[in-house]
Amino acid sequence: MDVASNNLANVDTAGFQRQTAHIYSLPETPVTRVHQRQGQLLGVLGTGALVDGSRSSFSPGTLRITENPLDVALIGSGFFAISTAEGTRYTRDGRFTINPSGLLATLDGNLVRGEQGSIFVGEGEVVLNERGEITVDGELVDKLLVVEFNDRDGLIRRGANLYEALPEAGTPFRFQATLAPGTLEMANVNVVREMVNLINIQRSYEANQKVVQAFDETLGKIINEV
Repeated sequence: MDVASNNLANVDTAGFQRQTAHIYSLPETPVTRVHQRQGQLLGVLGTGALVDGSRSSFSPGTLRITENPLDVALIGSGFFAISTAEGTRYTRDGRFTINPSGLLATLDGNLVRGEQGSIFVGEGEVVLNERGEITVDGELVDKLLVVEFNDRDGLIRRGANLYEALPEAGTPFRFQATLAPGTLEMANVNVVREMVNLINIQRSYEANQKVVQAFDETLGKIINEV
């Protein structure tokens, strides 16, 4: 329910990737009837389920034209590389701005990385093209560093639409992506589907709660009457 609620809360967040909870069944255990030291297998008993975190769905989101020259969307695969105090992080959120030092940054103040490092644009007219090249007053200054991974399951969310690459993701490699300047990729969350999912989760929880209550009442009756 937390995962589904978070998806709905971020439906208007640019570059947000829908999360799905990974649920695994715990091992079944045999149930045996023992009579006069003789065991008889009656069957197996389920021991419940385990929620093993969540994973990101990297399906593309819808595109929204903003006409802001510092907004850019990735078409297809790829991630922007971002420099943070904790190290390099990755995102598909292309809402960029210029910080007081004249460097291209995210809305949270983290620096956007180019192929030559941090991108200084100053106070000139900034233009991004479909290849990720950045020109200031008509002069090429750098190119956005866009990377991809061999295994996206190795990317872990670290807040603020950022991902950290674990060793399982493999070494990030440069990716020749197509970009859409003046456009943002919105969250890949389907509101109707997520609402239906949230209702099903609530109903399943209530059903399981009633089962637990029934077992509790039965156990109490056995103890008190039998």
